[in-house]
Amino acid sequence: MGLIQTGRKPLIGSLLSTAIRLWLRSQVDKIDHLDLNIEGSNRSLLSGEIPAVSVWCENAIYRGLHLTQVQLQGSDIRFNFSQVLKGQALHLLEPFFVTGNLNLNQSDLNISLQAPILEQALNEFVLSLFRSMTETALTSSSDPKPEADQSWVKSVQQIQNPEITLETDDLILDAKLLFESGELLSFQLKTGLEIANFRELMLVQPQVQIYDINTELHLDHYIIDLGSDIKIQNLILSQGLLEIQAMLKVNP
Repeated sequence: MGLIQTGRKPLIGSLLSTAIRLWLRSQVDKIDHLDLNIEGSNRSLLSGEIPAVSVWCENAIYRGLHLTQVQLQGSDIRFNFSQVLKGQALHLLEPFFVTGNLNLNQSDLNISLQAPILEQALNEFVLSLFRSMTETALTSSSDPKPEADQSWVKSVQQIQNPEITLETDDLILDAKLLFESGELLSFQLKTGLEIANFRELMLVQPQVQIYDINTELHLDHYIIDLGSDIKIQNLILSQGLLEIQAMLKVNP
């Protein structure tokens, strides 16, 4: 049961707590456990502003993404209090940022790879990484005609059967490449993962091995831009677990 700190009239806090819980549950497919803490005076809540709120949940599913454990803190949240008072659903009136800690264990991360939003993003990322790796190999090659050695990359359609292994300081992706011909070739990507800046992640010395064509590719680093709606503050890779601390923009 969440703590509601709303002054001398608990009815307002209780009503708002129920509305927020319903709103949070409407945003996800599943939550096993949810704790909610709202802080604010009656005056601020009645004006449609939540000065501070914290949320803790575990085993949540959001758009097919399986989140092992999530802890979020938000502030200065504007909402439609007059409609909520009449029994209508809570709606946000303007964007706000939340600071949060996200823990993803290896099992949940691999289940999440089947979600369309992550499946598409992973596919685009791997193909982009391969292009960068082969372009770097062409530039550094002493072979006057190295194109023949790297021509395979142009016929890659997508990746299939991805599986991620989390190790201390390393992420390993095993999957298959589907070619235009219908052929499937196994590959493995092994890389370190660090924060480049608040909105960018950096793959550190990524290495790719494509076993069936005896090909090995390397880069010193590769940058992933996450966009302006997220600010990564900390990232830890350990055995079987990915921990992320970040600030995320929530839009109405």
